[in-house]
Amino acid sequence: MALAASSTQAHEVAQPDYEAEAKRIIDGLDATGMTAAVMIDGKVVYSGAFGTLEEGSGKPVTTDTLFPIASISKAFTTTALAMLVDQGKLGWDDPVRKYVPEFGMWDPWVAEHFTVRDLLTHRSGLGLGAGDLVMWPDGNAKPADVINAVKHLKPVTGFRDGYAYDNLLYIIAGEVVGRVSGQSWQDFVTNNIFQPVGMTECAADGSRLRAGQSFVRGHEREAGASVGVPIDKRMEFSPTVAPAGGIWCPSGDMMKWAKFWLDGGVTASGQRLISEKQKNELWKGVTPVGSGIIKPMGGSTNLQLYALGWFVADMEGTPIVHHSGGAPGVTSNFILIPQKHIAVFASSNDYMSTAGAWTRQIADKLIDGKQDSDVIAAAIKQNDKVNAEAKLAVAKAAVTPKDAKKPSLSLSAYAGTYRDPWYGTVTITEKRGKLAIDMSRSELLDGPLTPYDGDTFAAIWPDKTMKADAFVTFKVEDGKVTGMTMKPISDITDFSFDFQDLNLVRE
Repeated sequence: MALAASSTQAHEVAQPDYEAEAKRIIDGLDATGMTAAVMIDGKVVYSGAFGTLEEGSGKPVTTDTLFPIASISKAFTTTALAMLVDQGKLGWDDPVRKYVPEFGMWDPWVAEHFTVRDLLTHRSGLGLGAGDLVMWPDGNAKPADVINAVKHLKPVTGFRDGYAYDNLLYIIAGEVVGRVSGQSWQDFVTNNIFQPVGMTECAADGSRLRAGQSFVRGHEREAGASVGVPIDKRMEFSPTVAPAGGIWCPSGDMMKWAKFWLDGGVTASGQRLISEKQKNELWKGVTPVGSGIIKPMGGSTNLQLYALGWFVADMEGTPIVHHSGGAPGVTSNFILIPQKHIAVFASSNDYMSTAGAWTRQIADKLIDGKQDSDVIAAAIKQNDKVNAEAKLAVAKAAVTPKDAKKPSLSLSAYAGTYRDPWYGTVTITEKRGKLAIDMSRSELLDGPLTPYDGDTFAAIWPDKTMKADAFVTFKVEDGKVTGMTMKPISDITDFSFDFQDLNLVRE
């Protein structure tokens, strides 16, 4: 399946069979395509490209192909902010309102004390992926919509009381970059990071892809399906998403980004872009993610924290700095092993664990020459398991249980417009004895409602590749529908489909 690959030998590090491991994960998951690269001691020792730009196209992925790196983009946002800190234009612990006066949170006290650092460290008190539905999977939210949404999202923990990954706050961090620098986030990153680092092929968001560049199309698949289905542009082309996850790059440019970091924030030409102090600040752990003997990285990990745009952890006792990324139809993973001067990167145009499994497998081997765990085999097994479970759960939800209660009201009584202050409107219509749901921010989240149990219905979206069908429960009081809530049917549903955060009140 490999269509382009090259490698050279580098010092004494015992290297794995990069090509064979790539083929194993790609074949095991029936992936569409992947790009991958490894750097050791400042030299790219492996560069590979596999599969096709789009299923059925016959057009090969090459080492020059651009892939969305999704949330790996967050480190570019924190690097931009670090530059502005070095310039004395802002401080990490300045209140966000100093730069974005309209910023707010559910709790006014929290809003007043919320700092730039808080935007970056996933400790806001909001739930996992809170508010992502304003842009996921195909929303057209603007930064102002994101700022408004955050004001209305109810926290699930105390402020700075725990870790829960978010995206909206990074979009607001991008607004800080723009307002302080006087440039758009995209222009600042392009002019002050891409160009001096030599990442000349990267695009700061999908709208900036240039004519003639090779780039992939993302692929999703229905639970249990073996072939990916090309998706439309969706959110990876949205400029709004860029500071949280919108950059596109080829693997070669990602190796330049790796060398910049492994050289301590200095470009290949010797230009220091951020001070040593700020480089250390970006890699200083802030929010504990997990502790004890856990295995999020393949080998044993004893401690993992989120820093500023990076995860810092250990793999088999060796410090690593890493980040993964996922957007509709694509995934990526980037691992730095600073003490050994190693970088590993991969990106796939499927929303599966292809890139993450390969990078973790390779990094585990490169650390000490041993393969402490078979991450790829585990990823294939887990993928088969969760897809089978999701397929069963969705099929079960699409059929009304035998002992189910009937809806308490006539179907026409549920029809109407419902509003949530952070999301907007959701419309329920009744036609010829059937209900349908239309979520205003998305063309994809528009489909039939099937009676399930009492006042709970199943929203079965026509595009089954999203794996995001949801239960819709109407609130009935004194014989009238006053509101509704939602939740995903399957555990495989991406956390950015945060239906559970909606509290829709009938207008």
